[in-house]
Amino acid sequence: MLTSLLIRNFALIEEIRIDIGPGLTVMTGETGAGKSIVVDALGLVLGERADTTMVRQGSDRAMVEAELDAESLAHLRPMVEAMDAEWLPVLILRREVSVKGNSRAFVNDTPVPVSALHELGNRLVDIHGQHEHQSLLRAETHRVVLDSDPVVTLALASYQELYSAFVASVQELEDARRTRDRIDERRLVAEHQLREITLVNPGAGEDEAIEQELKVVEHSEKLATAANEIVTLLYDGEQNVVDMLGRSEKLLADIARIDGSVDALQREVGSATTGLAEIARTVRDYLERIDFAPDRAEQLRHRLAEITDLKRKYRMALPELLDKKESLAAELAGLDSIDDRIESLERQCETLRAKTTTASKALSAERRKASESLGQQIVSALKDLGIKNARFETRLDVTPVTTADRRWLQADGGPVHCDEFGWDSVEFYLSTNLGEEPKPLAKVVSGGEVSRIMLAIKSIFAGRDGIPIMVFDEVDVGVSGGIARKVGEAMRKLARAHQIVAITHLPQIAGVGSAHLKVEKNVRNGRTATRVIALSAEDRVHEIARLLSGEKITDAALQSARELIVPPAA
Repeated sequence: MLTSLLIRNFALIEEIRIDIGPGLTVMTGETGAGKSIVVDALGLVLGERADTTMVRQGSDRAMVEAELDAESLAHLRPMVEAMDAEWLPVLILRREVSVKGNSRAFVNDTPVPVSALHELGNRLVDIHGQHEHQSLLRAETHRVVLDSDPVVTLALASYQELYSAFVASVQELEDARRTRDRIDERRLVAEHQLREITLVNPGAGEDEAIEQELKVVEHSEKLATAANEIVTLLYDGEQNVVDMLGRSEKLLADIARIDGSVDALQREVGSATTGLAEIARTVRDYLERIDFAPDRAEQLRHRLAEITDLKRKYRMALPELLDKKESLAAELAGLDSIDDRIESLERQCETLRAKTTTASKALSAERRKASESLGQQIVSALKDLGIKNARFETRLDVTPVTTADRRWLQADGGPVHCDEFGWDSVEFYLSTNLGEEPKPLAKVVSGGEVSRIMLAIKSIFAGRDGIPIMVFDEVDVGVSGGIARKVGEAMRKLARAHQIVAITHLPQIAGVGSAHLKVEKNVRNGRTATRVIALSAEDRVHEIARLLSGEKITDAALQSARELIVPPAA
């Protein structure tokens, strides 16, 4: 319950403290006195958007502080403590806005983001203004009303659990298909590259081997000439080295027979002779292997060009190319597994689609049951509010879709659009005149009828939404006379489940309040300021009389005012 509202330097308000009790508190005042300023201040402390025009002229900052009795708000304790704020018997929300545009928010004196105030505000206060209650005319709000039925809420929760899994599965499938598209492109590239490398099919170190062989083939004549000369010098010439060493060895043998000290030298010369003879034979073999065929050189040049072009194209050395060939083959083998994954995801997606379809059918069935009950209750409530011949219907429709978007469900008529709220579009239809067919709400109601329909719905769902405080800002526009009294009685009845603040200009509604506040403007020290006064019993009579007769209050108006006031115990 909201116990007090402190407003400082906000618009025309210098400083006021408004104490608010349980039940229905009515607030009246002349046009322009500042009644809506109080509502705007409450909206600010509940996290609504701020701007510098809210700051009273000549002040540095505006401040609004709301105190609430936390005893009945225990369900909000985890949220408050998650903001690092201390849970206390009194829940204090504060908002400050500076003239420079800076905004600060506090919960029990702990700084919090403005969004935290907004989140708390959504669970604490439901503000209906002259514009806000018109949201009832928008079809998108009708589903919210219908889904507040407890049975529908449970069916919706069951559906949403399956829908979330279904949407995740569809997204995973779409991602896999996009991956496959990329894989198909990659596969074409990888297959082409593997084909190119395999076509050349270079061996390890082949480029270096070719370069070496090509160098030999290209210089075969020079090599043959040199090798032939070596063989001649060492072995084949008339004066060759092997023969001369052989004669030298024989001479040393003769010396050794006389002087044994040269035995070692003779053996060394013998070894040299044998070694040089072996060298000569090896060079002769080398000479015989030299290929003078020009075709071989051309073959080698062509092969080397193939390998060189491949290395240049991929900007890789031969070892890197060979590694790439292996990795391409492995990659192509792995790419094939995506098709198996897509098939698995398609099966999963269809299974979840079927389950989600079943849940959506169940949700739709519960909505139809709830809509029948809602229609009967609204017709009854509207009758109490003076609309005696009302016919109220809730129509549920589906939107067919093509299967191009995979987020669809299979209704009896084929694929239909779905979202996190099922496949139903919900719209209220109403007829307020006998013999007229129901039409969409927006096309048949006046401002006064919207107010009564809204009150009827709020009366039916009182206590379900868990929001303890409701503010009605002149939602009684278009209502007068005996109907106004019925609207007031409906508000008073609604106040059994909610704390209600109703800003009104109708004496019939002002008379049913359990407390009465008056908003007025006065001039002090050359400045206009708004203040809020809690009226005594007698002051209340005069204020309601003013609403009845204007500035000139007559005895008849005073008597009528007394008759309009409902005693607190009623």
